[in-house]
Amino acid sequence: MKKFISLLLAFSLGFSLAVPAFSNEETPAEACDNVPVIVVRGMDFAGMYVDYGTDNEKSILTVDAGTIVKGILKAVASGIINFSPDSAIKEISLLAKDIFKYYSMDESGGSLYNVTMPAYPESADKYENLCEGTSFEYGIVRRCIEEFGEGHTYYINYDWRLDPFVVADDINAAVEAAIENTGHEKVNIICCSMGGQMTLAYLTKYGYEKVNRCIFLSTTFCGAQVASDLLNGRVNIEAENLYGYLAYTVRDNKPLSVLINVLYKAKVFDLLTKLTDFILENYKDTVYQDAIIPVFSHMLPLWGLVQEEDYASAIDYVFGGRENADADFIEKTDRLQKMMKDKTALMNEMIDNGVEIAIVAHYGIPVIPVYENSDYNGDGILETYQMSGYATVAAYGETLGDDYVAANPALVSPDNTVDLSTALFPEYTYIIKGADHVGGTYGTDYSDFIVWLLMYDGEFYAGASDKYPQFMVSDSSQSLSKFN
Repeated sequence: MKKFISLLLAFSLGFSLAVPAFSNEETPAEACDNVPVIVVRGMDFAGMYVDYGTDNEKSILTVDAGTIVKGILKAVASGIINFSPDSAIKEISLLAKDIFKYYSMDESGGSLYNVTMPAYPESADKYENLCEGTSFEYGIVRRCIEEFGEGHTYYINYDWRLDPFVVADDINAAVEAAIENTGHEKVNIICCSMGGQMTLAYLTKYGYEKVNRCIFLSTTFCGAQVASDLLNGRVNIEAENLYGYLAYTVRDNKPLSVLINVLYKAKVFDLLTKLTDFILENYKDTVYQDAIIPVFSHMLPLWGLVQEEDYASAIDYVFGGRENADADFIEKTDRLQKMMKDKTALMNEMIDNGVEIAIVAHYGIPVIPVYENSDYNGDGILETYQMSGYATVAAYGETLGDDYVAANPALVSPDNTVDLSTALFPEYTYIIKGADHVGGTYGTDYSDFIVWLLMYDGEFYAGASDKYPQFMVSDSSQSLSKFN
């Protein structure tokens, strides 16, 4: 009997000691109100490496001033020797192809070269460079690390040339790691720029059951007009667009601003664009066939950005005459187009099932003036029209006009430039004038805004807070204010 009692006491003591241990395994989610965050970055054009981690490691961009100068001199010499500008253009095309050769993909959409990016499989606080980030996604990651604590922020750095459904696997791995390591059942996602398409691929492939909140920050969740135009061969440089872009770029430099204005009034931009028109008319096809198509045609994410109405013509322009040879690749582009077409139904289903979303789009900055629709309003990189989910947006430097009638005047920006009435999700969309692409620089008002989007626990819609109304203005230091 005494032996039985001793065993019973020993068991009771052991169990009482074990209970706290079992309890601790459950405490992260119970004791912590900070939902873990997954930051899906955008396109990093220069942040990839050839033979990464080896003695032969080098940046994917091998260009330097000497290479460009030598290439141009060779092109000029070829043109003179052969008495033909065609020869010079051919050399320039080959130079461009050589500069960007490491970006090239094979016919299946895989990298032709051993190109990778630094990976961050553990929580972001484990990496010194992420803990010290300042601008764009890096600033967002740093702020999240400090705001939400160790183990609560994950950073998705990916090869943006790859199939979004492949990148979706990396996002899913981070989601699973965050849930396992913190004890939470769900995560918040911030997707930036190209990360919008990658996140849609994750949601399409893995579902939204483990997502609490999804923030689309300057994203491609509705594609990008620049991709539609360039994959259709619609390259164009207009004097007005070129002037607007340069004037905005040098706006803080008074001498250069004066010079740009003088050149514009003197019709120099008109003369310049006559030259570019001549080059495009006579040599665009050569440049496309020798440089652009070989390097960029098999990058799958670019095909996800093409607008639905432009897709068939883009396929014909790039692959015309060899559709059978590229049938397997085109099947993958079809899959991406279907994903983009189905996004509205998917996101509505997410909302209906309790996933909270916010869409943040910018305007008031010209886009790069090299494609047909580069008069679109934007944030310097992407167009507001697609970023906002198809809001009605006036051309850069213009308004919707005095006679414009909105379906809901409350959804029109105070300067009569953006009308959210036509957007897919107007009640969840923020519009910020003057903000650069992917705001969030560490220590700024914009950074505070992102944290607020992640933490706010009231009814989640654009304008829910007086501090962050639906329409805002950003200055050059990313200070936000109400748009009056």
